[in-house]
Amino acid sequence: MLFNIIQKSFLNQKKAVALMLVSVAAGTAVTASLLTVSYDISGKVSKELRSFGANILIEPKVEGLAGISGQKRFLREEDIVRAKAIFWRHNIIGIAPMLEATVEVKANSRTATYDIIGIWYEKSLPLPGEEKQFTAGTRTVSPWWDIKGQWPDSHEKVIAGASLSERLGIKTGDEIFMNGKRFTVSGTLETGGREDNQIIMELGALQEFMNMPGKISKVLVSALSKPMDEFAYKDPATMTQAEYEKWYCTGYITSIAKQLEEVFRGSRAKPVWNIAETEGKVLNRLTLLIYFLSFLSVLAAALGVSTTMIMSFLRRTHEIGLMKAVGADSGKIITVFISEACLTGLIGGTIGYVLSLIVSQYIGTQVFSARLEQREMLLPIALGSAVLIAVLGTILPIKKALSIKPAIILKGAE
Repeated sequence: MLFNIIQKSFLNQKKAVALMLVSVAAGTAVTASLLTVSYDISGKVSKELRSFGANILIEPKVEGLAGISGQKRFLREEDIVRAKAIFWRHNIIGIAPMLEATVEVKANSRTATYDIIGIWYEKSLPLPGEEKQFTAGTRTVSPWWDIKGQWPDSHEKVIAGASLSERLGIKTGDEIFMNGKRFTVSGTLETGGREDNQIIMELGALQEFMNMPGKISKVLVSALSKPMDEFAYKDPATMTQAEYEKWYCTGYITSIAKQLEEVFRGSRAKPVWNIAETEGKVLNRLTLLIYFLSFLSVLAAALGVSTTMIMSFLRRTHEIGLMKAVGADSGKIITVFISEACLTGLIGGTIGYVLSLIVSQYIGTQVFSARLEQREMLLPIALGSAVLIAVLGTILPIKKALSIKPAIILKGAE
């Protein structure tokens, strides 16, 4: 009996049913697409924000008399590959070691003391226990570096910062003397930062030049991380064992820094807070915006369904009055409307889910230049939201249907 009523209702209201299906499908498509984006947005946006620079700094740990006396401490180059052996190794997308020193530079009859840094611009390193390699170097943490000329291909070549080059009156191809040794400028660098006033060499070349084999001054790390929340700021020393394990196994910038500190011997790893906190705020606000837009899409679709069902209800008042007159109680009336809504939701939700696959991939390729991962769990969520949209749209029509007086309606139909 219920099936026949629903079937006749759908066949007699083809335009109204079509409008409801469009409303449900559109609302579901938008909601499912936004949820697909929300699941991937943390990783995608965090990866985009990584182009702004490293978010973890690893330095030598200086304590006690060494700190008071100003003794120089160094990290070990051999520990760099161990960064890809920590629990969150897949979140490490950039590693850039640096060795800092001071040299006397002579060029064009001008002599002055300048800072010099040794770096890897781009270097492939083996992954511990794996055949494949990963790329380390400044290019992985500072992709905006603009080198005019070429990176040194020998130990006798250097890069000069733009401001330093202008001050000394040197350009690509010129020769300079550092601590009495001759070098050729293979290019210039302009970053807008302190590197513009420095000389840059290949890390191994500077280690050899300064007789500091295997030593590095600091390591910049670019890591994908989870936005910081209240728990993330809790002092690990005050945590219970269960809390510490949860914190340690969560991808906070602080827990990743802790694990890096453990593999770099004699080190202190700390987040670059201005970058890390900015990322967290951006990600949290984007996620909140997505959920807000999802709510609005569900609400708008529900209003569309409700409007259409009220119009349908006005044409079905005599049918409802007759059902009441022959003994249908409120429960049966509600069952008819809810059943129609659920069927509409399932059909519209299926259509909307298929549309969301297209929409979410379009958003992924246009915004992130990458395909978004499709999760199987989104299908039941899409169908559930579609049924919710349809059911919400029936609330007002049901109230009006329950208020119908059969005697008045049927008398008016005579």
